[in-house]
Amino acid sequence: MKKIIRFLRSMQFGMILLVLVIACSVAGSLIVQQREPMEYVNRYGEGAARVILALQLNDVFSSVYFLVLMAALCLNLTLCSIVRLPRTVKATAQLLSRAESAPVEHELAPQQVEKVSTYLKQNHYRLREKDGRKIYVKNLIGFYGSFFTHLSFLLILVVGALAVVTATVTDQTVMPGETLTLDDDTTITVESFQIEDDTGLLDYASKIVMRSADGMKEAAREIRVNEPMSFEGYKVYQQTYGTAGSVEIHNLVNGASEVMHLTESCFLTLDGVDGLFFQALYPGYVKAEDGTVTLITSTSGAYSDPVYDVLSVAEGSMSPVLAFPGETLTIGDVSFTFLEPTSYPGLRIKHVSTAVLGALYAVFALMVAGLYLCFFMVPTAVAVTENGYTIVSPKPSTGLIIGLNACLEEEET
Repeated sequence: MKKIIRFLRSMQFGMILLVLVIACSVAGSLIVQQREPMEYVNRYGEGAARVILALQLNDVFSSVYFLVLMAALCLNLTLCSIVRLPRTVKATAQLLSRAESAPVEHELAPQQVEKVSTYLKQNHYRLREKDGRKIYVKNLIGFYGSFFTHLSFLLILVVGALAVVTATVTDQTVMPGETLTLDDDTTITVESFQIEDDTGLLDYASKIVMRSADGMKEAAREIRVNEPMSFEGYKVYQQTYGTAGSVEIHNLVNGASEVMHLTESCFLTLDGVDGLFFQALYPGYVKAEDGTVTLITSTSGAYSDPVYDVLSVAEGSMSPVLAFPGETLTIGDVSFTFLEPTSYPGLRIKHVSTAVLGALYAVFALMVAGLYLCFFMVPTAVAVTENGYTIVSPKPSTGLIIGLNACLEEEET
């Protein structure tokens, strides 16, 4: 049993887990997550899609094996930090004990001994006297650097998991040029959206601007799949996309006009009787030699030759119409001008509470403090007697020795 526990808390086991977690994280970053199976077939091919779905790489961070890895890593860090704490406490007592009994390593004249004591005091070493021996100590808290570092890694996993569990997730579609107001009055403005880049390659990108509720903070960024934007506890992802029909409705009686975006079937009317029934928007068409038109029903890119499939409803009769951008259809006192379709993004908005976010920042601060203690706060004890001094430290004390030698040489000159 002891061998099992020793392995579970070993650095080798921890490194293996970290490598596996990093590998899963890289896969989750490179492969779009939580999409329909057909999208993986379109993106990566049927063979690769089968592998992705079989290994749950389409939802890595919720997969069973990733959760098991995280639980094992938590166990490893717990054993490394909590179980080793008594050893850390003993290390301080052992350092002092060694300093009290260690033989003199650097013999000095009486006046040099006093010079060494003065130097140590000036460099903030604390004095402890026992059995006629002066023990100057510094950075004893450095023993706890490893403990704080391991503890911070554990807390990062725990608080990070809490952030994932407690985060609120909403999906919203926003037309370019429109502004979405969130529950706390933070706003998201979609300035532009594209399905393809300038070369015609697929590139789903939204340029968004976020403003805080008080208007004091603002940030802009172009987001893509797996390239979200973070702002004031929010993370906004480019999740989906769509293409809406755009129709300018003009009232011929009073001159009023309005542009409407059409994402689903609807009846556009002023009097509830006559009007335009929008059925569907098609991305393109093929025209045969005899003049017949075959509609293209799907595309993975932008709509190259969009076609509006509508019904003209007037005086109790309905007439099917295929309309193209730039055409105008007049029904009674209303004209309908078909515009170029509008591509729009579907945004996934995640929000983490301020308390959890603050806890996460605090844990990162603890990790930085732990690493600082490990590398820059080296526990040191200097035993000074009437014959000389001895340095006791878990790491080489080259800097201290150089400083003491320089101090003594300065006295001689």
